[in-house]
Amino acid sequence: MKLRALSSYDGDLDTRFGDCILVYDSSCLVVYDCGHDRHAEEVGAFLKAHPRISQVYVVISHNDSDHTDGVLKLLDLLSDQDCAVTLYSSLYLKSAGKVLKKLDDDRRKPSSTKKHILDLFDHIAEIVTKAKDFGFPVENATVGQKFCNCEIVGPTEDEFCEVVAKAIEDGDISRIDGETVMNAASVQLKVNLDGNQNTLLCGDASPEYLHNLDSFKIIQLPHHGKLDSATTIFDAVEDPYSKGFLISDNTGSAATSGGSDKLVQYMQEENFTPAWNTKKQVVDLPTSTNHGPSRGVMLGAMDSYFW
Repeated sequence: MKLRALSSYDGDLDTRFGDCILVYDSSCLVVYDCGHDRHAEEVGAFLKAHPRISQVYVVISHNDSDHTDGVLKLLDLLSDQDCAVTLYSSLYLKSAGKVLKKLDDDRRKPSSTKKHILDLFDHIAEIVTKAKDFGFPVENATVGQKFCNCEIVGPTEDEFCEVVAKAIEDGDISRIDGETVMNAASVQLKVNLDGNQNTLLCGDASPEYLHNLDSFKIIQLPHHGKLDSATTIFDAVEDPYSKGFLISDNTGSAATSGGSDKLVQYMQEENFTPAWNTKKQVVDLPTSTNHGPSRGVMLGAMDSYFW
């Protein structure tokens, strides 16, 4: 499998293009998020350039617009392609009963809870409806599902039920582990890239919900390279200097857009080998210049390299 993380276009660093990551081999393509119509067009061009691809899987990590705004156009384009299409997303209504139990509120009814879920996760609801209108299979993204040499590894049902319950109680401005509830339980995908490089794609997931990090050689740093989330991950793995890190930073330049500039500076100060970053260019993995198992050198540990 190979990976291509899409970037900005025409030198435009102000537009919030959002995330879109392609995972592919000669016969299948996984589209992990599609945050802008321009990304959808790029996926269409990619399929024309790879006519042997016969199966496309679209994975929606979570409801935020910078991960979903291009999906409807993508589905339109895929409806005209000669390939099978399957959509994976967290189908929250399937767990409405568990959500209701977590709310522990006798005044709430199943029907009103389901309506609240549809209102809160409106982008996913619209995408699922359109996929079904096209006759595309829609699958609940649950841990352990495998397709195209990829596997869904998170969140657990309990974790995303916690997210939904908190969203219903407080609205999407509430937070779990510092992330908005919309972000926290993003669908996580394990990908085995060429060269046996296990890679974790995690959208905007809260680090609290990321598990078994030491099993991955490459880790996507969540939320477009948000510094606090990244440093939590660095602290959680046994040797962050042995890992490769991917940043999908297509967030634009607005003050509220997030972005990776602080993280890039931090990694330089801590002598990490720079992460692959989509801020100004498409990232293709693996590459001929792929970092090996020894990357940066921890400051303060230099003596061990000379004695």
